[in-house]
Amino acid sequence: MAMLAVAVLLAACSTLPKHTLTEADVAGLALASVKVTFPSDSRVKWAEADALEKKEQETPNADLHRIERAGFNSYAEHRIAAALTTQSHRLLPSLMQGTRPARLEITVRSLLIPTASERTGQVVAATALTAIIAGPIAAGVAVSTTQGIFITCDVALVDIPSGAVLASVADVKASSSAAQFSGESVDSIAAAVIGKVKGWLAEKPSA
Repeated sequence: MAMLAVAVLLAACSTLPKHTLTEADVAGLALASVKVTFPSDSRVKWAEADALEKKEQETPNADLHRIERAGFNSYAEHRIAAALTTQSHRLLPSLMQGTRPARLEITVRSLLIPTASERTGQVVAATALTAIIAGPIAAGVAVSTTQGIFITCDVALVDIPSGAVLASVADVKASSSAAQFSGESVDSIAAAVIGKVKGWLAEKPSA
């Protein structure tokens, strides 16, 4: 588990392929909706989701974009979808300020939000690997910066009037180092991956 997390962390730093939309194309759109799905082979590992469900039943998170529970197999899937939807509406409208409605479709391939004990193992593994490669001083930095939460998604931007896919990218990977494995964890990883999507959409198209 720990060495796998180190490998995923390295993959999360990869650059996304460029799309073909111009800056004007993106700016002419308006984010009308977000659709989050989980395919049958999606891998979601979040052992503490039930504890968060109980907490948020008692004290609802007023910042979350409300979405229907129907269609999701678990609270974990529903809460992840709410976090991704919330962050999409928070981060993307600054790029999409037009009038043509578009839908962001997010397919969650995998999510790992480890428990505290699992994260301890990840930190030890990352620190040991860093010590081997870069020495003990760098290993000390790794202890404080190791990112233990990971997500992989496929993303498509769809023109609602025509149904055409305007841009798409597979295997968008992101990681986050949230201090607590709770709501903060799922919200931080959602912000991280949607931040990558925003950066991808803001890039100029390939020649």
